[in-house]
Amino acid sequence: MGNSFIELAEHQPIEKISVSDIVAASGKNRKTFYYHFESKEHLIRWVFRRDLADVLKANVADDDLLFEPEGDDSFPSLPYYVHKKVGVRSLDGSVFFDMLAECFQYRRSYYAKTLRMSGPDSLQAYLYRLYVPAWRRISASSCRTAICRRETSDSCRNSIRGPILSYLQHKVCDPTCADITADVKPFQNIVHSSLESEIKKATAATRAVIGALLDRSQEARSGLSMHGRLHMRCIP
Repeated sequence: MGNSFIELAEHQPIEKISVSDIVAASGKNRKTFYYHFESKEHLIRWVFRRDLADVLKANVADDDLLFEPEGDDSFPSLPYYVHKKVGVRSLDGSVFFDMLAECFQYRRSYYAKTLRMSGPDSLQAYLYRLYVPAWRRISASSCRTAICRRETSDSCRNSIRGPILSYLQHKVCDPTCADITADVKPFQNIVHSSLESEIKKATAATRAVIGALLDRSQEARSGLSMHGRLHMRCIP
């Protein structure tokens, strides 16, 4: 049904395509459609995840692929991100944007239409709903302490990756941009450096907090020791 929907989208506005149109074009029935999908928007999300999974599996080692957990509106069998470690506590997040751009370029006209759609069930909204929490979890996973994880999560709110995601969507819909994959490459090093910087800042903040706590503990012990000596002097 996914391919049938894509073919329909090539010839008419997506907003005008109904579930009845999709099942008629695919030769299926409505019961089969609703067994797999909740709505047309759900089908659009699945098509994206299938296309992205195909690109990821073809270009990324299995050990570097990330899958989402079971849950509402999830596709746990389809990889959706690249978790590539570089060093002990550094992650390379640049590869993902290259793969995402390749996915969009593969069906350029189709994704230009779907990404122009707005609303809470749109593909555009889904991308942020899927990836912003994922970036926080991935960044936090490189930290060993709760303080570091919290600091990293906070820094992700202002991460450069969100704006780059918006930039990439804009390029998909821009007819003057011939090749999305070429346009996104200059940002790869920025993304990687941004993620590495977030982790380093969080680690430094953690060390500062732990150091302050140790200093306070030492001061408290010194105070108690001094109080004990003064008390002993006062005993007749």
